[in-house]
Amino acid sequence: MIFHKASEERKWKQWKEQEDRILRESGVSEDVIQKLHELDWQDFNTERRFWEHFSSNQEELYTRELEEQSPVVLNIQQLLDSVENEQLLRVLLESDKKTLQILLLKIWGFSIREIAEQIDIPEKTIYTRIDRLKKKIKKFLKE
Repeated sequence: MIFHKASEERKWKQWKEQEDRILRESGVSEDVIQKLHELDWQDFNTERRFWEHFSSNQEELYTRELEEQSPVVLNIQQLLDSVENEQLLRVLLESDKKTLQILLLKIWGFSIREIAEQIDIPEKTIYTRIDRLKKKIKKFLKE
């Protein structure tokens, strides 16, 4: 999706004029209308910045990700069972149990700090294990 600033700004202004008219007819004070206008303009600019930096590749990945949402992986065995690439599976099978636990918790959306607290190892160790796993995966991708 390509973001056309001028077109989107024109649509926003038309929408805002209609809203302002309705607010005035409803007896809302000019100060409140002005404040709403400023807040809506900030929202518009935030969204504009997002779309200007959102590449078509990202959109494709995002759309594909939504379409292909897989069921939630509940444990390490399900994680391993869900891997279709044999080389990746081999890398994961060679990994120790703690690294796989870290990977699973990361997939679930836990932060590094939360993972460290949950499995009782230092954050630095978690970063190291993740980096090592990434290197192993990158190595097999090059082959």
